[in-house]
Amino acid sequence: MPTADNNAAIASKLNQIAALLQEQNVAFKPAAYRKAATVIQELPKDISTYGDEKELKKLSGIGEAIAKKILEYLETGEMQFLVMLQAEQGGISADLMDVEGLGPKRVRQLQTELGITSVAQLVNAAKQEKLRDLPLWDEILEKKVIENAGKVKERIKRFPRSEAAADVELLLSTIKEVPGVDRVDVAGSFRREKETVGDIDILLVTTSAEEVSDAIAELSIVREIAVKGEKKISFDLHNGLRVDVRLVKADQWGAALMYFTGSKEHNIAVRKVAIKKGWKLNEYGLFDGENIVASKEEKDIYDALELRFYEPKERVDGI
Repeated sequence: MPTADNNAAIASKLNQIAALLQEQNVAFKPAAYRKAATVIQELPKDISTYGDEKELKKLSGIGEAIAKKILEYLETGEMQFLVMLQAEQGGISADLMDVEGLGPKRVRQLQTELGITSVAQLVNAAKQEKLRDLPLWDEILEKKVIENAGKVKERIKRFPRSEAAADVELLLSTIKEVPGVDRVDVAGSFRREKETVGDIDILLVTTSAEEVSDAIAELSIVREIAVKGEKKISFDLHNGLRVDVRLVKADQWGAALMYFTGSKEHNIAVRKVAIKKGWKLNEYGLFDGENIVASKEEKDIYDALELRFYEPKERVDGI
């Protein structure tokens, strides 16, 4: 799931789309994506606070297509259009494209000539002065890459599960005591028992969203608030670990827990089963048209789809 610096992350991805489209000689669209990236980068508040597609389209340079990509990122942490473009151009490294100053040509050059595919490898090569003699490079760019790569590494820092476990336990026990919280649990990669986590996803049920959001913002475990609303509050703990707390309705608990637990690949596979039945599955529930088939518990959804219950740690790939 998306974490710190949504504006910077989304602007980076839109700039990557622009660069890849330009590589394909697509007219007009690269400029539109770059303009949108600039607008988002300069917003006075986190873009997630703008709400839905209608509100996003009120921003200069944000049309329907880009608004949908922004919402996709805020919900999943990905833009599938960007993933597709990267695949079309030979599996170009998404991590390297995220480093300011590296466009498709330089990234492809790093991959083919030096075998560099990660930010860590890039930094090591730059420190060993292996980049400056490549075509398109010089000493100044090499030093700049070290600086910009450091920003990316900080943004994508991951914590060992063993280290995050104490934080999760403290978060759950603390949030349970907040008046108005009826139910709370962890989701995301931690619930899937991944060895490392980039952030912590927490879901809670309440009928007093504003009051609960305000109370969580005042907890002593919170170092800094990034986003605060009635549906989501994001903050950093004192060790820098980002926490995303989502406030959901009791009758949508199962669907929300499944969706925000992931993995993305597992969710896509389950949605395909729903589609084959003519149904729709999202974070709000399993629907047959406008009618809710299941949503309250994860098992209800799996049962309705005639699937076995997948334990969170099993939700890695498809089904």
